[in-house]
Amino acid sequence: MIPTSLWQRYFLREILKVFFLFLFCFFFLYVLVDYSMHMQEILKNKSISLLDFLYYYGMLFSKRCDLLLPLSLLISSVKVLTSLNHKNELLALQTAGIPLHVLTRPFFFVGLLCVGVSYLNVEVIAPKSLTYIAHFEQKYLKRKKKHTLPQTSVYALPLEDGTRLIYQSYDSTKKEFFDLYWILSHDEIYHMKKLSFGGKYPQGTFVDLMRRNQEGVIEKVDSYNSYLFDSLQLNFNLQKHSGRAIENRSISELIEIILNKTPLFYENRATAETHLYFKVLMPWLPVLVLIGVIPFCIRSMRNLPTFLIFSLTIFGYIAFFMIMDACVVLGELQVIAPFWAIFSLPILFFTLFGTRFLRLCVRSQ
Repeated sequence: MIPTSLWQRYFLREILKVFFLFLFCFFFLYVLVDYSMHMQEILKNKSISLLDFLYYYGMLFSKRCDLLLPLSLLISSVKVLTSLNHKNELLALQTAGIPLHVLTRPFFFVGLLCVGVSYLNVEVIAPKSLTYIAHFEQKYLKRKKKHTLPQTSVYALPLEDGTRLIYQSYDSTKKEFFDLYWILSHDEIYHMKKLSFGGKYPQGTFVDLMRRNQEGVIEKVDSYNSYLFDSLQLNFNLQKHSGRAIENRSISELIEIILNKTPLFYENRATAETHLYFKVLMPWLPVLVLIGVIPFCIRSMRNLPTFLIFSLTIFGYIAFFMIMDACVVLGELQVIAPFWAIFSLPILFFTLFGTRFLRLCVRSQ
C-alpha cells in the first residue's frame, strides 16, 4: 500500500508512532526484569563483555518477537482508533464516502508488515537466537550447585528406519557399543552387553529379546550368547537430527522432517506437526488482533468506553496466547490431533469476530 492520501499518511504516522513507543517500552521492561533476575550472576562473571551482553538481549528480542509485535499493534490500533472516534474523524471520513475497509487499510498494512517480520524471524533468526540464548544462559547465567551427584552418561542414536539405539559408551577404534538397547518399538526391545561392527553384519554379545505380553508387561522371551543383526544399519550423521529441540527449528526444517520422514519424525511426529502448525499460524496474530479490536473501536456513540476496550482487548490477547500455549502441549501429548489443537481456537475466533468485521465492511459500502 502506497499512502497517497493525506488521511492515509496521517493514520500511518499515528499508528507507527504509538507502535514503536509501546514496542520499545515493553521490551525495555522485559530487559529490566530479566536483568534483575540474573544480576548476581552477571556481576560475578567478569568474562561477559558488553558486546556479548548486548547481543544476548538482541537475541531475546527475537525470542519474544511473537508476543511483543502483536501486543504493540493491538495497543496502538486501539489508541489511534478510539482517538479518531472521539474526535469524530472517522465519522467525517465515512460521511465523505470512504468505506470502512478502506479506512482500515493503514492498520492492516502495518499488520502485514508485522506478519512478514514474524515469518522472517521464525524462519531465519529465531532458530539461531534460541540456540545462542540456551548456550549463553548455560555458560554464564546458570547457578552452579556446590554439591552435585555423579551422573551416568547415556547416548542415543536414531536409525534410518525410525528405530533408536540407546547406549552407554562407544569405542570408535574397535567399532563397539557397550551396554546397548535397540528399541524397535514400544513392544519390542533388544538389550545386549556389546555390539560390534567389525564383520559383515553387526554382532551382539549376550543378547536379550524383550516383548510386551498380552497383559501389557515387557518380559524377556529369548536370550542369545551371540546374535547377528543383518537388518541393523548405522549412520552416525543422523545424530545431527537430535541436536536441537523441535521447538527451536525453523518452518522449513520442520517441513523437511515431516515430508522426508527423517528418524526424528518417527520419534516426534506429534511434536513436529504441532510446532509446524503453530509456527505457520502465530505470525498471523497481528491480523487476527486487528479483526478482533476494530469493530469495538469504531462504534459511533457518545461515551465510548475506552478504558473497558483497552482492558478487555489486552486481557483477551493474553488469554488467547496462554490458551495457544496450552494447545501446543495438548498437541504434543496427542490428547488432540495436532491440526485441531492449533487451529480450533483461531477458527472459533474468526467465526465470532471475523464475520462481525466482514458485516461492518459490507454495511459501510
